[in-house]
Amino acid sequence: MSKEMTLSKSKINTFIECPRKFKYRYIDEITEEANEYMLLGTEVHEIAEEIAGELMEGNEIDDVFLNLEYDEKLEDHIRGLEKFFKDIYSNGYEIFSVEEYIVDDESNMNGIVDIVIKNSKDELIIFDYKTGKPRNIDKYKLELCVYKILLESKYPNLNVVSAGIYFTSSAVYRIANFGSRSGDYFKSQSKDDIGDGDFDYVDAVVDNLYETIDRNYFKKEKGFLCRYCFYKEMCDEDF
Repeated sequence: MSKEMTLSKSKINTFIECPRKFKYRYIDEITEEANEYMLLGTEVHEIAEEIAGELMEGNEIDDVFLNLEYDEKLEDHIRGLEKFFKDIYSNGYEIFSVEEYIVDDESNMNGIVDIVIKNSKDELIIFDYKTGKPRNIDKYKLELCVYKILLESKYPNLNVVSAGIYFTSSAVYRIANFGSRSGDYFKSQSKDDIGDGDFDYVDAVVDNLYETIDRNYFKKEKGFLCRYCFYKEMCDEDF
């Protein structure tokens, strides 16, 4: 029964944060109201997709940003995106795909990859945009593993050699390599790798998630974030 649910990095991360929250959101299908941070993320991602689309059509970067319309509150994010795309093209990369939705039946996962770029050796590098403050890449290794699994399932003849988080408001990179195969410009900014142990962790979490669904017991992870949780009131009533 549990294996009927297709997983995504959002579902897995929610389960890690709190199994009870996972139940409310994905089993009971109680929709969480979007807060200001979620809305900001949506706006920035939509603009980033628009920019990438214009560039893939052959428009010049300076022209794209000159003609871009956006709310003034997004100024820092726009300047960060401008640096990001200029870094891509000035260092000889090209955009491979943008906001691509991928389903992998073998791993029973799906997801949308923000942007994938390709180097001169036809190797792929994943980037995910974040609008918050820069954090260590360890927090994001799980989702980057999921993206690699999805991409290599769809493009088995291409290697995904690196993956990173780009914090748009501060123009900061956090990048890790899958092993030491990449000789990219971005490697010089990377201080970490993603190895077999990280993928083993993904497998272990997924197994635990499915077992939890089968047992129908979703424990509550009590912690600091509980006070900000959308499901706090109903969760308190259940305990």
